[in-house]
Amino acid sequence: MERPDGAVIHEELVDIFGERSQAPGRPAPQAGAAAPQPSSASAQQAGQHPSVPQTQAAAKTILVVDDNKDYRDLITHLLAVHHFKVLEAVDGEAALEIINRTPPDLALVDFNMPRMNGYELIQEVRSNYDLRSMRIIMFTGAANRQHLKTLNMDISDFLEKPVPNAKLLESVNKALAAVPHPAPAARPAPARRQEEPLEPPPPAAEELQIEHFGVPEEESRAGEPAPRPAAPRRTAPVELPPEAFADTGAAAPRSRPGPEARREPEAPAPAPQPVPEVRPDGPEPGPAERPAPAPEEEAEAAPEEEIPEMDQVFTAEDTHELELIDSEAEKKKEAQEAAGIERLGIDSPLIQMVNKILVKAVDLRASDIHMEPQEDRVMVRVRVDGVLRQLTTLPIAIHPRITARIKIMSNLVITERRIPQDGQFRVNIKGNKIEFRVSTLPCIKGEKIVMRVLGQSKLNANLSSLAFTPRELHAVEASLKSPHGLILVTGPTGSGKTTTLYTMINVLNKPDVNIMTAEDPVEYEVPHVNQVKILPAVGLTFESTLRAFLRQDPDIMLVGEIRDLETAEIAIKASITGHLVFSTLHTNSAPATVVRLTHMGVAPYLVAASVKMVIAQRLVRTLCPHCKKQGGLSEGDAQFLTGEERKMLGTVWHAHGCHRCQQSGYAGRKALFEVMPVESSAMRQVITSSSDVDRLSELAAKEGMTSLRQAALTAVAQGTTSMAEALKIMMG
Repeated sequence: MERPDGAVIHEELVDIFGERSQAPGRPAPQAGAAAPQPSSASAQQAGQHPSVPQTQAAAKTILVVDDNKDYRDLITHLLAVHHFKVLEAVDGEAALEIINRTPPDLALVDFNMPRMNGYELIQEVRSNYDLRSMRIIMFTGAANRQHLKTLNMDISDFLEKPVPNAKLLESVNKALAAVPHPAPAARPAPARRQEEPLEPPPPAAEELQIEHFGVPEEESRAGEPAPRPAAPRRTAPVELPPEAFADTGAAAPRSRPGPEARREPEAPAPAPQPVPEVRPDGPEPGPAERPAPAPEEEAEAAPEEEIPEMDQVFTAEDTHELELIDSEAEKKKEAQEAAGIERLGIDSPLIQMVNKILVKAVDLRASDIHMEPQEDRVMVRVRVDGVLRQLTTLPIAIHPRITARIKIMSNLVITERRIPQDGQFRVNIKGNKIEFRVSTLPCIKGEKIVMRVLGQSKLNANLSSLAFTPRELHAVEASLKSPHGLILVTGPTGSGKTTTLYTMINVLNKPDVNIMTAEDPVEYEVPHVNQVKILPAVGLTFESTLRAFLRQDPDIMLVGEIRDLETAEIAIKASITGHLVFSTLHTNSAPATVVRLTHMGVAPYLVAASVKMVIAQRLVRTLCPHCKKQGGLSEGDAQFLTGEERKMLGTVWHAHGCHRCQQSGYAGRKALFEVMPVESSAMRQVITSSSDVDRLSELAAKEGMTSLRQAALTAVAQGTTSMAEALKIMMG
């Protein structure tokens, strides 16, 4: 068979690459001459592989998703130089919109991005059956890479920033080589290739082909029914990229550049057919440019469970409330910035579901949200007025994705399911900054998540809003006028101690005083008050914070809780040396608080000299005024009362339930107080000489203190609460 002469080869190269691909010894065309335009027919005649991005018609589309504009521009330039079409997106939400409109061949996705990060974007892409064949490369750190590999999300490669240019191009070409190609009919006909046999190329030409495009031999065999002998040798001369001739303008192949030479790409010489960059708002590639997914690959991948529609979980009334949520960037833990729940119009169904659960819980005034996986469903319960009630149930199939979403919001490790984790995040709901403290716990059915809702209570402006009795109000006001001393508020978790403390702080908050607080966590943000959040993990404890407070010239100090002897001693010494100190303890009564301090190791004389007042408090649910019913005292309740107490409760009100109270019979809660001022010398003498709680309680009652038992029975007699709620206080 005759070999074609050099003129025939030259014409084919000019047909494909333009005037830059000149054969050796051939004069270059004149400057004014128009360069020939490559056509699809000539590309097929020359044996051009459809996966190699050499011309605009065959260029692959790559989506770059990164919130760092400088790094995104660098990658865009690098890919455009190598004749890829490039789409850009600043975050996951913008990328998802582009993917749904114009699916790219490959996506380069950063992990850390605001609003929707890379992990959530990949979740949404993989949940769409039509997009399962799209290749994805993720930019992430070593720790995240190890965790994400265990999720089996079909990610082509993980690259750690900054990525060398050669490594990036190699990974891109490798990922694109795995993209299913169009039907084999688009490939060049074998007869035409046999009519034009070519000389075997020199070895350097084959190296250039592999170096620039990274097309392995498996790719050539994957797209054809049977391997064709000597196909790479015949097609090598026409597959040389334009960059191979950028330096000399000659068609002779040159040696492969080393890694150092390829690390930063040089600007190529002007090409006759530059490939323009494609922006999100620019022209979209046509359907012909999208690779058709292979039927075999689609059949192997099983579709994920679909998230149910929101109307199956919540009513349409909830959607109207969600329109009031502001849109902000997601919270950064280091900066402690308030995050916002994203607008639902651009969120995925999974994010919408989590958002609606949070908003519904806040709307119900819930203090805690429980997500508990069961055998076939996930129970979502909320604690309202101290009682757990079921909010909804979710399919068990979406429990891992909901858990991952909450972990991402809380800055936790999304794939760590073996040990408990603690975190927090903030959102803006109806103009209020709400903080959620998150705790995860591995159970046999999956991870249980509990979120404590903080910051939704309104700060009381004055003491009268706390519903003190006249005697209690007078005692509290007198203690607040003291320039120094220790005021303690006691009670179990969730009894309203923080609300009482901050109401007193708000009364004392004047421009002429320096108020400093140490809390874990900060539940109220008060203007003109210096608030410190305790972080034991870094050594910021109550003890170390109190020592620092004493060097900050404070007038009033608030300690979230006295947990050990060191904190108690510092607080008591500060109160003796001219500071007014507020703090809390977990005790059952006011007299028991004084005894607890002595048992912790504080000297009794220091307790007697420093403590000004102790307030014990509880919360009881108040009866719904629309459905409460009048009745008598049952025999079971009467056996816990004395004769005088039975006479006191002539009329008792019971909870019934209506639509206004959601059939619970209760609406809201009321605080009950036991206020014990330490003013008399007799009281100080008992504290110094004895640690008997009963003796101290008897003396306080003689001085006019109303016990928690008496306060609960009074609330029942007034019709404020039921006997069932009062017994919780009396038996505690």
